Amino acid sequence: MPGRLQQQKEGKKQSLLAAANDLFLEKGVAKTSIDDIVKRAQVAKGTFYLYFKDKGELQQALVLRISTRVLNEAYEAVRGRRTGDFIEDLLLFIDHIIEQFKRDKLTLRLLERNFSWPVVARQLSQGTDPLWQDLMEILQASPLAAHRTEDELFKLVFIIVEMCGSICYSSIIEQKPDTIDNMKPVLYDILSI
Repeated sequence: MPGRLQQQKEGKKQSLLAAANDLFLEKGVAKTSIDDIVKRAQVAKGTFYLYFKDKGELQQALVLRISTRVLNEAYEAVRGRRTGDFIEDLLLFIDHIIEQFKRDKLTLRLLERNFSWPVVARQLSQGTDPLWQDLMEILQASPLAAHRTEDELFKLVFIIVEMCGSICYSSIIEQKPDTIDNMKPVLYDILSI
């Protein structure tokens, strides 16, 4: 019985996240109320507060969910196409993320500038996530690992993902300082150093 109750609870939480995702994309975060979310999720308002203290906490959970999905999809897309050259593989990974955000501007707008490694770090750095374990093995075998600790490699990945997310938002949404297609060569040149 406890397993079924846990499944029901997780189902309600996922319904709230799905409803918030849809409403945030349709109306924007600021114009979406908690009442809108619970109505769309078809749960009682009190249920919302069992899982989230406020709309901001729900938004953070949604950003974690989206960021994790985007990173995992990029990793899976590149995993079968690895070249064996770390920098080339890194560029394939980043390019996949950029192209995904180009196709899904609404999600990028929802993330704002919040697509970044710290959001996912809690989950991945636990050491149990297969993506993180595989990524660390690849990093430790790369030229970047020379004389670097695992913590320094983690920070390096953070900088790369953070830079990618920021450039995506600025160039795709705001077209600043230029379009993403004109910024990609600059970004790739920086990452190739």
